[in-house]
Amino acid sequence: DAIKEGKKPVEPPKKPALAPFFLPSLDGVERTFVDPSDPAAAAASMPASSAELLASAAPAPAEAEEGDGPKAKRARARRMREQGLGAHSALCALLLAAEPHLSLGPGGGDGGAGEGAGSSEAAAATSAVTDYLLTLGPSALDLEIRALGEDDSGRMLVLALALLVRQLQTRRDFELVQAILHVLLRLHGEALLTTPAAMPALRALREHQQAGWCELQEPIHSNLCLLAFMSNCAS
Repeated sequence: DAIKEGKKPVEPPKKPALAPFFLPSLDGVERTFVDPSDPAAAAASMPASSAELLASAAPAPAEAEEGDGPKAKRARARRMREQGLGAHSALCALLLAAEPHLSLGPGGGDGGAGEGAGSSEAAAATSAVTDYLLTLGPSALDLEIRALGEDDSGRMLVLALALLVRQLQTRRDFELVQAILHVLLRLHGEALLTTPAAMPALRALREHQQAGWCELQEPIHSNLCLLAFMSNCAS
């Protein structure tokens, strides 16, 4: 009996916490993984501009003081639903933080992108979003784009289209824009067609997409013709 008493555990065994499927890591020569439960370390693993925008989209201190009880969680969820903010992914949080700089203006055009300080702020806001997207792998990027459709109002999809329009206007990250556009239309094409608020953004996107292709079409065809001519001469 004394042996059995000595072998009894002091406290019941605890189930270990589940590790995330993808472990974030810090930049550097040696691979250093980030503790997902540490918000400061997780913020350090993403680009600085993205971390700043995520911090600006975080709950206010008054909301954080409410605690994590069931009543506090229900109150926060109700407030978020009333504001249309819901529980969003990192990409949605960055888009919401950059929303003031993603307005397309009347007729789907750029809402004052060329106005000095406003232009630099808009560039910084959109760069924060694209910098975050460039750090994602294919599966993580696909998951973020799928999360855009969780908002029934279509607000996230409209912001994503506005981001693509602005990137086409600035002629930056063309390959990234095309990859996101392909997945976005494949996953949320039907939802976009039934969202009236998305129509101006879709028209602006088509206009800038056609303009960008026209700029690329002539040099591509010229190079193809030159390559075919040189191949015929060599044979």
